[in-house]
Amino acid sequence: MINLSFFKSRQSLGWVVIVFFVTLVSCVSSPKVAPMDSDTSPSLFKIRFQNMLGLEMYSAGCSMIADGGVERMCQYSLKNPADLVFQVGPSFSPTQIEPIPSTERQSKRNALWKSWEVQGVKFYSVDAFDLLPSLGEFLESHQGSPILLLSSNLKNEKGEYLFTPSLSFTIKEKRIGILSFSEVRDLDKKNKVENIATAFSEVTKQMSDKVDVFYILGTLSRASRDAMTPLTSKPILFIGGELKEQNSIDIEKQGTSFWIKAPDLGRGFGELTVGDFKKDWKGRAPQATIGGLPHSFRSSILKKGKVEFNSCSQILKTTKPQSLETEALEKK
Repeated sequence: MINLSFFKSRQSLGWVVIVFFVTLVSCVSSPKVAPMDSDTSPSLFKIRFQNMLGLEMYSAGCSMIADGGVERMCQYSLKNPADLVFQVGPSFSPTQIEPIPSTERQSKRNALWKSWEVQGVKFYSVDAFDLLPSLGEFLESHQGSPILLLSSNLKNEKGEYLFTPSLSFTIKEKRIGILSFSEVRDLDKKNKVENIATAFSEVTKQMSDKVDVFYILGTLSRASRDAMTPLTSKPILFIGGELKEQNSIDIEKQGTSFWIKAPDLGRGFGELTVGDFKKDWKGRAPQATIGGLPHSFRSSILKKGKVEFNSCSQILKTTKPQSLETEALEKK
């Protein structure tokens, strides 16, 4: 059990218009994955996340790859609970360039929020691309959801945070600060994506003396990650990366910081073990000590196979309009 503490901020209902061009590379390279074993150490603190779903509700949206999908993620989550679950954006705008009807987009968004509730997702790292075609529509889809929205550099014209800028929690008396950043995109005059270095310096001034390590979430480029690292004396674990970057299977050292990334587009997920342990559920020793805490990481694929009808199947089956289908027991 953990307690998340955060700085609340007002959520603006302004409008944002952006253009989303993403090159689909999911059908070109298969994700890397380490072998999966059973969890033999229930005392370990387990964190689970996915990055960049891109509204892909099913098998990665690619006929060549049948791995992944919301139903498979729910099936795994319900059978394998984690101590903390979050998602890294962008996940609420489609990866294809062709626009989709507003009703279909909102239908998928609503279904995704509900599915994440089933999975136990506590917060979401918002990317500027999530705001396509408008901030208003994004917030409308989120209305009523208990999932916290997190961003450290999405602001309105007054310089106020659009979402909660930071979180923190404690493991083994070590304080972890969680921040979320989006790459700079062109937004409308009412809202902006603040320069990452400027925003990072601002938020860390308030937190550096209160935390031992930063977890920084977002679809950030290697160049952005490298530029942020010297701006704080605290160790950093970056979680997430660009679509063109292949996922990691271990914790990777990049300069003086650390980096992990799960398979994109819902094909799989990442699990991070944190705490005082000698071996994780894969039987391996900690891969890195970050902020005084041993860490290990694995990427896993949601492999093709029969999907049991579950709570997320029901969500997809009943969401209107009927553009959503269930891969599970369709006759139920």
